Amino acid sequence: MYLKDKEIEVIELLAKFKFLTSSQFVKLEVYKNRGDVTNFLKEIIKQKRPIVDKIVFSTDPQKGKLEYIYYLTKYGEKVLVEDLDYSIDMIKKIPKSKPISTKDYFHRKSTIDFYIYLSQWLNNVQGEILFLNYYFDKVGSTKGKENNYTQGLNRLFLDNGKSFIPDIITKFKVNNEEYLFLFEQHNGTDVKRLIVQLYIHRQAILERIASKKYDFNKSNRVVVICEFGKVKNNVIKKLQKIDDFKEFYNFFIFKTNEELKEDFFNNWMLINNQQVNFIQKMQ
Repeated sequence: MYLKDKEIEVIELLAKFKFLTSSQFVKLEVYKNRGDVTNFLKEIIKQKRPIVDKIVFSTDPQKGKLEYIYYLTKYGEKVLVEDLDYSIDMIKKIPKSKPISTKDYFHRKSTIDFYIYLSQWLNNVQGEILFLNYYFDKVGSTKGKENNYTQGLNRLFLDNGKSFIPDIITKFKVNNEEYLFLFEQHNGTDVKRLIVQLYIHRQAILERIASKKYDFNKSNRVVVICEFGKVKNNVIKKLQKIDDFKEFYNFFIFKTNEELKEDFFNNWMLINNQQVNFIQKMQ
């Protein structure tokens, strides 16, 4: 199939990021404004065998009209494999039903934003993402009638048998050094819920759950992005008063969505209020 350069760029980005909105395509510099992205994708979707399709959402009562979310069609996946020499494991495949609830819309979009910023920073420093999986990535099969299962690719099991699913698990390399980071996007104002979540991460670090699963000889770090600055500050203040976290100050780094957008690499906050860069070595 003959593809224009922009069409190749779009399907390669969707293979990498799985879902993207028009504003995220602008972040990725496909076009300079959302209108040009939307018009371009509209023409692709109108094709007889479209390589890209979209998910349309109802209007949010507080935030108004939501952007479409674009994804790679099965035919788009086929084009990548047959015409662009992609292997299947290079493509973040879309489930048959491709459901995204309006409730999950903003959380999922912010999670993908983090991947975009991480990827752009690594490109600038000649780094490399070794793998990155989302909380909505699945493993398993629903084909056939027996022994069917799908489960979250990021599911981690603690020694007590309980499990949790980080929003992102990624291993990347910079200057020949590897890093393993687990990421949580916290939307809303529920400070207590986030502290409970971070307790689980603390236990997982103690048990070296992620390090053992992903063949990493050091402890992982946990990235926490909060929608609101007040929530970030309140969580940090409460963690400072919890003895269980005294030895874990270096393992958790915090920002808000807006702070992430302004500067990805610098000004991350530790539990003790110290500011560090994204990969600053733990003391």
